[in-house]
Amino acid sequence: MPKTEVLTTSGYAKLVADIRRIIAEGRMRAAKAASQELVETYWEVGRRICQEGLTDKGGYGESVLADLAEELEMDESTLLRCIHLFQTYKSVPGSQALTWSHYKVLLPLTDDEERTWYEKFVEEEGLTVPQLTQALKNERFEESQTKEGKKVKAKTLIRPTEAAYVYKALVERVIDGDTLLLRVDLGFTVWKEQRFRLGGIDCPALDEPGGREAFEYVRDQMAKMDFVMVKTNKIDIYGRYVAHLFYSLKTDNKDKIFSEGRYLNQELVDKGLAKVI
Repeated sequence: MPKTEVLTTSGYAKLVADIRRIIAEGRMRAAKAASQELVETYWEVGRRICQEGLTDKGGYGESVLADLAEELEMDESTLLRCIHLFQTYKSVPGSQALTWSHYKVLLPLTDDEERTWYEKFVEEEGLTVPQLTQALKNERFEESQTKEGKKVKAKTLIRPTEAAYVYKALVERVIDGDTLLLRVDLGFTVWKEQRFRLGGIDCPALDEPGGREAFEYVRDQMAKMDFVMVKTNKIDIYGRYVAHLFYSLKTDNKDKIFSEGRYLNQELVDKGLAKVI
């Protein structure tokens, strides 16, 4: 039966507090549900784009993505992240604790174990996106592995050996330690200028400690070369092609440069100018 007595001041205050709590909890549940729906939606978008094989079609795929972004009134970077989300997760990620913004921070990680660790860290600690970003900068994963007595992942990249999607390229400009502007020979006298990000590694930005040193090393090495060989068939979330770059000071044989030449990505890691990601 409903109460008929007049509310006391304290009773009214409790009523207000309870309703506020109910509304806040409801809004929180709705926000989490909406966030999960957004993640699922973007995963499906990535799946649909990948069905067309656009990430393997070089300049054509890039052109189609640009057209799609304009047609759908979306940023092209968002479409690229959708593709990356689908390529990274075999099924829709189901964590209620991680928002799309969390996944945007985690997608650049290439180590599955490391990415999974940070996902659990977010769930257990309730990390906000800025807190997650800071945890990555502080290398909390590496710290946890050291404390547990585990060997931190090897700082050796897997050198590509499959000769598909390998091109001759001219270095137009070194932008920073891990980003270059190349003019790529696509065959049949067709050349395309494209920005490339060295895969599997991360160099400091130019204005960060070590960034200038990494930039100068790559610039000086590339200045010695008439051409380089580059392997690429994947686009990162910023619209740059992910590349493995090979060069040689001893031979101009393209096959030998790819199979036996110096592997710039690993070279930067070995010299302490980049870290493996």
